[in-house]
Parts: sequence; structure tokens; C-alpha cells
Amino acid sequence: MLWCDIDGCRCRHSLTRPGSTLTVEAPVPVRPGDRVTLLGHDRPLSWRTTGGKLVVDVPSAARGSGRHVWVFKIDWRS
Repeated sequence: MLWCDIDGCRCRHSLTRPGSTLTVEAPVPVRPGDRVTLLGHDRPLSWRTTGGKLVVDVPSAARGSGRHVWVFKIDWRS
């Protein structure tokens, strides 16, 4: 898992294809109103926090958007 911060956003790079959910075990500063997207997919992804972990729902169409790397972007809105 690789992280980078760019212009008020945090990006997570995954070198393995995600399943139907992506769970980030490390603390992530995400709040209600923030937006999670997957580069190459045209819609925001549903997400929630559970037990201090970020859980992102990754629909089939989104999983198919990558080939070698999948980049999840957290856009801090608040």
C-alpha cells in the first residue's frame, strides 16, 4: 500500500486488484462529506468507517477500471 498527499487529497495506490471492498487498516483522516473515488471510474465510491478502519465499496465496474495499479483518491471536502 502506497500513500501520497496531493493538493488537499490523499491517494492510495494498490498494486493488486481490489475485491468488492477495500479495507484500510491504518488510520485515515476521512470525515462525513469527504469523497472517495477510483481513478478511471466515473462515480464516487460508497465508504464507511468500522472499528477505526476505512472500508470502501468497490463495484465490479470500478474494479475493471485498472490494469496494473488502482488509485483510490480521498478528496477532503470539509
